Amino acid sequence: MEALINNIKENAKIIIKGKEYIVKTKTLYGIEEDAEAYYYKCIMNTGDTLVIILDDNLLYIGKEIEDMKYDRPEENVLKYNGKIFNKTGDGNQFIKKIEFGTDVEGKCIFEDFESQDQIISLGYLPDEDKRADILADIIDINDIKISKE
Repeated sequence: MEALINNIKENAKIIIKGKEYIVKTKTLYGIEEDAEAYYYKCIMNTGDTLVIILDDNLLYIGKEIEDMKYDRPEENVLKYNGKIFNKTGDGNQFIKKIEFGTDVEGKCIFEDFESQDQIISLGYLPDEDKRADILADIIDINDIKISKE
């Protein structure tokens, strides 16, 4: 996973599950509630966000869903499109380092929910006073190829 992060460069072409993306931003984030936790977010030319969480060996890519409609039958459970998602974490995201790019997400108050193959990250951006809810597919490192072009 370290090698993947190190090889993600500005405007690199990345192929994920056969779909091509161009990397526009790469930012290292921390979580206020856990000094040890960190992760990377890369914004693609398509608007998709790739998240890489080294400690959890977790990768996912997805898009922001405006006005996401979901049910919350319990505090730690979401139901979206008939699928159950269980809460895996929450906190306050902050930027540790912008590696490249300009249009990056800043502070975010989030709650993450996971199903077998997807993640929903419910986010609120206090500096912009807007929602930033993401539906993402969990992917394997073998699903990602960085083009040498």
